[in-house]
Amino acid sequence: MLRPRRQLLLQAGGGLTLAALAWAPRPARAGAIEVAPVSADLAPGQQAGVITVTNRDTTPTSVQVRAFAWTQDVTSDQLTPTQDLLVSPPLFQLAPGASQVVRMVLRAPAQGRETAYRLLVDQIPGPTDSGQQIRFALRLSIPVFAQAAVNGRAELEWQLRPGGELTVVNRGTRRAQLAQLTLMPAGGRGPLALTGPENPYVLPGQERRWLARGATLRPGSTVQASGTGEAGRFTVDVPVSP
Repeated sequence: MLRPRRQLLLQAGGGLTLAALAWAPRPARAGAIEVAPVSADLAPGQQAGVITVTNRDTTPTSVQVRAFAWTQDVTSDQLTPTQDLLVSPPLFQLAPGASQVVRMVLRAPAQGRETAYRLLVDQIPGPTDSGQQIRFALRLSIPVFAQAAVNGRAELEWQLRPGGELTVVNRGTRRAQLAQLTLMPAGGRGPLALTGPENPYVLPGQERRWLARGATLRPGSTVQASGTGEAGRFTVDVPVSP
């Protein structure tokens, strides 16, 4: 069982509603398909929201949108088809330059802690000039977070072993974001490169693990972990466990 070594609290600043996020810059894009917002928050008690899908190509295209429950293990993400989050329309065609508003409806509010989903937005490939089907499609994965409480927060427990294994557990009620995560040992020997989950989120109740390959850290020393969260840059001192 993980013994907590360092705890970091990340307070939710009220959260952006889905409507506010819809005006966020730099929408997600894969090929000619563009989706805004790039992630969506459903506030406590809010059970409906929208995303907008736009075709930036010069030819028509078909799009499919599916909802998945999103969970994690220490290094990977699991997506399971769900009926808890409904989308409409799930399948549609877009003319060049056209947009489609896709509505999502949460069938039951989150209880106790934030619930995470992902919308997979797939561009359905059409036939080639020879009549054969294209063997690949473009996909965007849009996070959707159903908040359980206005004052939800992440509570992170950090543990670092001498061999460079970093474990972070989120004991809170809201996700945390740990993007561009690095470790800086005492003495300024330079940041340690970490390998591990590509997705920067640590969902509530989940544990994530990274490894600084080749690292040899002195037990009892302190290493500085730095990264980028939803509120900006953060730094936390993590003791190296025996």
